[in-house]
Amino acid sequence: MIIPSPFSDIDGSVVTLQSDGKLLVASYVTTSLNGLDFYVTRHNTDGSLDTTFDGDGKVTTDFGTMDHLRAIAVQPDGRIVVAGNIRINSSDTDVAVVRYNTDGSLDTTFDGDGKVTTDFGGSFDTGYAMALQNDGKILVTGTRTAAAKDLLVVRYNTDGSLDTTFDSDGRVTTDIADDSGRAIAVQQDGRILVGGRADAGGVIDFILVRYNSDGSLDTTFDGDGKVTADINGSDLGRAISLLPDGRILLAGDSTSDVSIARFNTDGSLDTTFDGDGKVTTDVDSSTDYGHSVTVQRDGKVLVSGYSSRGVGADAFLLRYHADGTPDSTFDGDGKVITDISDYVDSFSGLALQTNGKIVVSGVFSDSTTGYSGIIRYNAAPLSATLAATSPSSNLGLVTFTVTGTGTLDCTTLSKTAGVDFDLTGLVAITEIAQTSTNVCTISATSTATAGGSAVTA
Repeated sequence: MIIPSPFSDIDGSVVTLQSDGKLLVASYVTTSLNGLDFYVTRHNTDGSLDTTFDGDGKVTTDFGTMDHLRAIAVQPDGRIVVAGNIRINSSDTDVAVVRYNTDGSLDTTFDGDGKVTTDFGGSFDTGYAMALQNDGKILVTGTRTAAAKDLLVVRYNTDGSLDTTFDSDGRVTTDIADDSGRAIAVQQDGRILVGGRADAGGVIDFILVRYNSDGSLDTTFDGDGKVTADINGSDLGRAISLLPDGRILLAGDSTSDVSIARFNTDGSLDTTFDGDGKVTTDVDSSTDYGHSVTVQRDGKVLVSGYSSRGVGADAFLLRYHADGTPDSTFDGDGKVITDISDYVDSFSGLALQTNGKIVVSGVFSDSTTGYSGIIRYNAAPLSATLAATSPSSNLGLVTFTVTGTGTLDCTTLSKTAGVDFDLTGLVAITEIAQTSTNVCTISATSTATAGGSAVTA
């Protein structure tokens, strides 16, 4: 669905899920009075705006003139944290974090007014990504620009104050070359991973840095805590996903193709991933940008992004097997290209629902106006077969089976008709049972006659 905006333009879009299944989308908008503002919308599970969120499902937050929102996360208590950067003046920007209550109001227990800004002492401090620790502390990574660019990480306490147990002042900068932090994740053991890029005199590579929980570099990670990986020309790592066994995926783009690298827990490239730990994909014979990555329960890898055609762009979603090869069960070639508007379509956010469906967020525009949007895809083809039907058109019991192309977790299927499957004359689904690794048996009441059809949504 396309989300209408009351503003003249919208850009950047990331998505996350609440525990109740509602969707949160964060971006920034151009307003007529104050330049760019933070912009957050909340949606019900059917995609409609949630009017319990600030009355109309939409919240804007103004710091000044040029506010860029790039990351969003939900705390276990339901409060919502967003991060990015704001302009102080024409030669200075600072990292910015905002926390909202569940109703969309600013949380005044967070630094007094719900808003925090942090200066790293550079001319331009940019916040690109955020992660929440298990103890509720907030991590943001980005770039400090002074004489050169350094990767930055800042950690906040739950009240918004800087955490002085993190490198003594809550702030860390790391110099590899000309560096930018674009993605961040927290391991189960509390160590912190940051991905991005390093530009050493025009040689631009993926970087992956691991910190101990106190902010020091973890020297068990490639000897000095820092890894650079040459993927294919000019490389930019934009998104991190952690596998259950601790291996690390870093996705982004290289020259004009989507690129992914998988690393072992010690920082070495994982050669079980496409032979050398690296995969590049030419999506549409144009310039391709990979923006988000996540891993399904079956180990398959999803990447969202967009392909620039020179004039305009199309959004895409890619799926790979766990070994890095394209998944041909996903739209035939592992690629779904979605053309929504008549000009620019770009995916930048990606999330998985508990039922396995894939949610992407992005920006879609005509030649004058941009809109935020959410698209939802089925995770895998399902086939449904009637096992028994009621003998007449009167209400009766019916059973049918649903089969997935791979492992299918029946607990993720919805009992609501039309979400994962439907049935001729369906009245109510009474039971969903796992009968094998990829087959679920559904019991329902229905007015379907013998020979009626079960249809997957």
